[in-house]
Amino acid sequence: EQIAVAEPLAKNGETCLSPQAWELVKDCVIEGRILEQQPDFHLLLRMDESKYTFPTIKYATQLYDGRHESMFKLSELNVIRRYIPSSVFKQIEAGTLQYVNEMRNISVIFINGSGLDVMSKEGPKQAQDLMSSIQRACYAHEGTLNKFLIDDKGMLFLLVFGLPPLVHPDDPTRAVLASMEFVQVFKRLELIGRFGVTTGRSYCGVCGSAKRMEYTCLGDCVNLSARLMSHATPLGILCDE
Repeated sequence: EQIAVAEPLAKNGETCLSPQAWELVKDCVIEGRILEQQPDFHLLLRMDESKYTFPTIKYATQLYDGRHESMFKLSELNVIRRYIPSSVFKQIEAGTLQYVNEMRNISVIFINGSGLDVMSKEGPKQAQDLMSSIQRACYAHEGTLNKFLIDDKGMLFLLVFGLPPLVHPDDPTRAVLASMEFVQVFKRLELIGRFGVTTGRSYCGVCGSAKRMEYTCLGDCVNLSARLMSHATPLGILCDE
């Protein structure tokens, strides 16, 4: 909610802080121009170098970073099994995570949803209903739900067909049929959905550093799917050739 308010207040190259974030850094930064329309939010001008320097702040952050103490050990991996794709989980168990990275043909569905206010009384329940319905329809066609995001612009789903071990010669057909079922889900919940479906060769693997990474898909067909989604009509499906 804080981000939804702060992001439109900042222009290109600016950083806007919510009142809660400002309380944590106000002693080591210099404030920029005043936001007359939202005076409790603050723009940063620069770090106050009379008190601190960037290398000092960076070193202090690394010195007091205690996240490594809470990291999962390999013996505790089963606790997070449901949050990791099965093929990736097996590679982690075997210590061969580097072999999960590959170029492969996949079919991608991008979904943009709107009309759901998660801050309302029934919003979280409706979001859970939507999420579980999308998952059921996706898994029925043996696809994979890769991402699910909710922000001030609405909901975003990224679904992929053709990731190991669920690979089929008719994955493009499965993606289109699944999209038709998704349309019915959005109709039932009285929400607006837009769908983009593409097929092509993409990078499928882990992205990020050793401290934080995720399994995802990158490539032209993924980007094209997002663009088709943005141009689709409400409850419409756009596909590539």
